Amino acid sequence: MKKKLILLLDGYPFEPGEYSFIRTELEKLMERFEVCILSVSPSTEQKMVTDERISVYHCMRTFGIREKLEAVVGFLFSGCGREEIKRIIKSRKNISGRLYDSVAYFSMADQLRRYVKKNHIADGGELIYSYWFNPSCLAFLMDRKSDPYRKVISRIHGYDLYNERNPHNRQPFREYMDEKVDRLFFVADTGLEYYLERWGKRQLAGEKYVVAPIGTADNGFDCRALSRAQRKAFHIVSCSHVIPLKRVPLIIEGLARITDIEIRWTHFGTGSHYEETLKYAEELLRDRENIFYEMPGFVPVEKVLRFYAENCVDCFLTTSSTEGSPVSVQEAMSFGIPVIATAVGEIPNMIDGNGILLSENPQPEDVSSAVKWLYRMSDDETEKMRGRSRELWEQKYNAEENAEKFVSILGNIN
Repeated sequence: MKKKLILLLDGYPFEPGEYSFIRTELEKLMERFEVCILSVSPSTEQKMVTDERISVYHCMRTFGIREKLEAVVGFLFSGCGREEIKRIIKSRKNISGRLYDSVAYFSMADQLRRYVKKNHIADGGELIYSYWFNPSCLAFLMDRKSDPYRKVISRIHGYDLYNERNPHNRQPFREYMDEKVDRLFFVADTGLEYYLERWGKRQLAGEKYVVAPIGTADNGFDCRALSRAQRKAFHIVSCSHVIPLKRVPLIIEGLARITDIEIRWTHFGTGSHYEETLKYAEELLRDRENIFYEMPGFVPVEKVLRFYAENCVDCFLTTSSTEGSPVSVQEAMSFGIPVIATAVGEIPNMIDGNGILLSENPQPEDVSSAVKWLYRMSDDETEKMRGRSRELWEQKYNAEENAEKFVSILGNIN
């Protein structure tokens, strides 16, 4: 009989966003475990079809006056809440904002904890796997005494790792969660090092704290690209949310400085700043005869991958100000696409003879210079760079191999 594994997710299967990250891993998990997905998506509609072997639970958290009062009272009377208050006051920084963050974090965790108890989702002895080190994980860490045989493990990525990703520059409950969680899996070495410098016990690296890259699926690869003479335009692709952290306008400004190369730019993704960024592109690029651009908004990952397979893409470009180990870059590398990217997160370890590493905070002229440099390479140099991109992907980011290793580790957790 398979052991039960409860997978905690933010959106899937009610939203599609996480599917591209977990799809390969999920297949491996189902081979070894009885999988139950517990989602906290705010969506009421299940937009994705799941395998019939998976049971799905949906906790719709609410934040009315009653829930807010319960959160404050529960926070103040809990041991972990009182410890949070002490740490926040001791820091002497953004005290009110950080207290608010912690109460909200506690509320999200406590509502999920109550939902699990009410619906008898965890009977005892399950392996709890939180895909994010966030309130969903905290919900099960708060309740460890009720089931001493339960193991709680979590992945940790970017928004749930870096203090800088929080408006008040602090991740709530980090010390408490670090003490309670059984294993933490990092998607990159840089994330592990960041965590160890602030919260973790360095002597437990490799045991409690493990680097386990996710990677992307293998969709085939053909190193042969059309020669420069056979192509009309130099094709650049970017793929990200259109939010301030991703700095898509910087791409627009960089391309606007190129006058002597015919450019085709495709950006996949939408977000809070999509409309104003589209207007900015129109303002800077619409009258440029040498630049054709398209921003189709949200495009399912399957269609993005098909686009890579069916088009000759000359480079993948990202100017993000913060990253973990970006899946978008890994996907491009799997197709042998050269990369231009900023030196943030794990990216410096992803660029090694397969593209150009920009500074953490590049200027528009740095972006345009990098594009021109790739454009001016010979066909032989281009082919070598494409081959190197694929080679690095095979070494580090093959989702099939990475999932096998990761699930094997989970299977040996007792």
